[in-house]
Amino acid sequence: MNAAEYRAAAERLLAKDRYSYQAITPYDFRKAEILAQLAVSAATSEATEARDTAPAQH
Repeated sequence: MNAAEYRAAAERLLAKDRYSYQAITPYDFRKAEILAQLAVSAATSEATEARDTAPAQH
């Protein structure tokens, strides 16, 4: 997954309609938190890769 996919997964988890209108469970919040951390890590990796593969500017 890339950074955008991790972020979207975290947002879906927190924003989905719950049929019983319950509050977000600690378990769901923790899963979303992990997905958000993975999104940050993936974004950093993507930025580093883009920087390393960009043609040198003189």
